[in-house]
Amino acid sequence: MTTHGTLDGPLNTDLVDALHTVLVGPDSPLHARVREAVLAVRDVPTSGLTYAEQHSRTPGLLRALIREMGGSALDIAGDPRLRGVLFEEAAIAAPSVLTLMSGHLNLALGAILASGIGTEYVQRCATDLDTGAAVGVLMLTELAGTNGPHCRTTATWDPAVGGFRLATPTIGEKPTIAEKPAVEAAKFMPNLAGRSPKIAVVTARLQFDGRDEGVLPFLLRVRDADGQLAPGVRVRALAEKIGSASAMDHGLIVFDPAECVLPREALLGGDWARITSSGEFDCTVQWEQRFARTGDPLGGGRVDLPCGAIATARAALAGVVGYAGQRRPGRTVMIDRGPVQRDIVTALAAVWATSILGRRARELRAAGASPWVTLGPMVAKPLLSGTAFDVLVMCRRRAGAQGILRSNYIPDWIANADGISTAEGDDQIMQVAAGRHYKDLLELHLRETPGSLPSYIEPLIAREHTIAAGMHQGNYGAAGPVWGSDTAAAELTAATGERLAATALHIAAATAPHPAAERLLHSAAAAYALGCIYEHGGWYTVHGLMSAEQATRIHTELIEHRSVLADSMAELVAAFDIPALPGAPLFARDYLDPYRTLTGSNADTAAAVSVRQAS
Repeated sequence: MTTHGTLDGPLNTDLVDALHTVLVGPDSPLHARVREAVLAVRDVPTSGLTYAEQHSRTPGLLRALIREMGGSALDIAGDPRLRGVLFEEAAIAAPSVLTLMSGHLNLALGAILASGIGTEYVQRCATDLDTGAAVGVLMLTELAGTNGPHCRTTATWDPAVGGFRLATPTIGEKPTIAEKPAVEAAKFMPNLAGRSPKIAVVTARLQFDGRDEGVLPFLLRVRDADGQLAPGVRVRALAEKIGSASAMDHGLIVFDPAECVLPREALLGGDWARITSSGEFDCTVQWEQRFARTGDPLGGGRVDLPCGAIATARAALAGVVGYAGQRRPGRTVMIDRGPVQRDIVTALAAVWATSILGRRARELRAAGASPWVTLGPMVAKPLLSGTAFDVLVMCRRRAGAQGILRSNYIPDWIANADGISTAEGDDQIMQVAAGRHYKDLLELHLRETPGSLPSYIEPLIAREHTIAAGMHQGNYGAAGPVWGSDTAAAELTAATGERLAATALHIAAATAPHPAAERLLHSAAAAYALGCIYEHGGWYTVHGLMSAEQATRIHTELIEHRSVLADSMAELVAAFDIPALPGAPLFARDYLDPYRTLTGSNADTAAAVSVRQAS
């Protein structure tokens, strides 16, 4: 590959501008405005705090961010474009706030907006959530697992009180919490153990007049303005989780039906499920579809969070490219080492492809394009969050000791990306669920997909169709050395994601307002697709889809396209437009400069410098 020296040469600014336009579309001014608000919150990695101190500061940071964004969380939650940009910018420069944002904006306020603010009870809750006076939470998953109608928590309509009695029943026994809490049905692990005000959307199985009416959403003020728990709610704090940036007050929650009573208006069924003024249950959605309707707000988080994760991968790459251009551990500048270049350009191709796919998935879901409303996020989320995590870990390792320091943000980004793979649904389970709809996956296309695609995408399509055909015939081995339909389904979803990401970048390249940007992005799309094909070389050989001659050509073309990316690494990362991150040497023009302020030799001095950087 080309020798790049220290990357000190002048940037091709026209190329950078064109690449940035392709990356963010018309949202560049919006990114700038949102970034200013995010940086004003000053959510920098802070050392010396206990885990409890870390998570107790985040509600205040969330309130500050809402103020900086104009003062209304409802406005943010109701605007998918604004919300998506906020997640990307906050993921980079406000990693602690990110952990609260999805529950607050996508889940709690998303459920309220979907149902409509039609009663005084909902209005009061929405008002507190709007300003951040209370933090919004979703209470869906149970300790024994929750998949659709298998939810154990119940909400029983009691005409005597004109409301619902929320309960955590003991399976097969009398549901009396005082005698034996039902551990299986306990809600796990909403962030409710701390004493800040919290309002939760609780999924529970409605019991009405002795009938099971399916899983529906209910609104509960869990902790009041003083942090006191609502009657009948019991919370046990859980152990700390990995990563200080993602510190949250997770808890195990049970409900006592003798005390935990919700008003009639707490049912967030909107115009499709309600208790009438005469005390009758009215629902226009079939029983088996009620949980899916209840879970609709999850779709926003399934796009926003992974787009935030991939934004941090972009940031980490920008930091490592800049650092590697300065770092000279011997005679060779780090950026000129072949293995370093290989890792960076491989990651650049993947991050560009998945970044473009993430933005397109967000736009298509917001437009209500079927099947992008539900199926699209289930394909995009595992691909984006998995790619982000892998790239971040690579960047941490290439950055060496710098990559370990929280002041350089990468450890916090890794912790968040790792958590995102579980948030809004485990990635692997999501892949299995999506893959069962194998016919629909084959019809999942981007709107501007041309009739003729480049040769490097055709093998991705062939792999996808071969696995889908095998699933249709019950031949799950068509997916590779796997066993069972679930594993094949997960492989199919991954294959669909790779095809969509490569196609998204190919389409984007054709729109580039600069010929050099078009050529560069076409090479990025080719490098990404060929990398995926090369990785599955054994599979293609087994299925007779790759000869030795074809493998040789893929090998040669992959090197050629990666070399093109290596020649323009500086422009590719400059187009990410990563903000200046306070107290982060890895992202400085001179990474040594922040350390020149160190004086003295004792630990107190070093701690003081750390505090100054974080303040």
